[in-house]
Amino acid sequence: MKLALFPLAVLSLVAVGCAAIPVQMHTETHIQHADGTVEHKSSDWEGTLDQLPAQLGKAGAELGEATAKMAKELTDVPPPGKVELKDLSADLAKYQGQRGTDFLSTAKDAKGNPITFEYVRLGQPEFDDFFKTTQEIYALVYQTTQVVSQMKQLAGKVLDTKVEGGASLRGDVDKALRAEADGKMVASLRSMNEMAQSLAQLVPQIAGKLGKLVQAGQALVASAPTAITNPKVVAHLDLVKKGLVSSVKVLEESGSLMVGFTKDLSGFGKG
Repeated sequence: MKLALFPLAVLSLVAVGCAAIPVQMHTETHIQHADGTVEHKSSDWEGTLDQLPAQLGKAGAELGEATAKMAKELTDVPPPGKVELKDLSADLAKYQGQRGTDFLSTAKDAKGNPITFEYVRLGQPEFDDFFKTTQEIYALVYQTTQVVSQMKQLAGKVLDTKVEGGASLRGDVDKALRAEADGKMVASLRSMNEMAQSLAQLVPQIAGKLGKLVQAGQALVASAPTAITNPKVVAHLDLVKKGLVSSVKVLEESGSLMVGFTKDLSGFGKG
């Protein structure tokens, strides 16, 4: 993700509510006691993974609708683009298309509709780059939400306790990975732990640039009537401005969430 043009900005933390989606998983645990005996446990359980908090989910849905309309209505412009996991960082590219790690490929909104992370191109770099960067950040927030949520759920199940976020999350995950447990659950937790180490480097970097990016988006909204030169795009100016405004909302809500993610991931950037 190329956001080097935007300097450090202070982001505010706001409270947001979370929805949840059900998850089912089969787990197996093997515990060796002090007397040498080994206890085997096998169970099926249901838990939840946090979806995008309500306000970001709403903003993302509005952006998705505006993007779909622009892709349909705008003519004489380059084809739309799409953000995938490999576009977020080289470290995450190896998880591209893998079930259980590439959450973007199966992303859905609160209503069960697919989230495509697509963006339009108007043929003008300042607008095209902004639409693309917005979807990259939206995708990063979605992937990080799922990774952090999975770590809490999986570590909590292994340790048989509620695992909170924040700076203590890395310690709980490490403890769970050292526990006498195996099966798909531990394998999944190990994958989440590896991705978290990459996200721990990426998320703070992007969070520090969102303030200036929001300002850039607001400036594009104001300048659109005179800056857009394609008459066929100008004919749909209101639609384009709606897409820009929705993009700004997504960035604002993403910035709020990234403050929390930075705390959750703080221990994972230390190797």
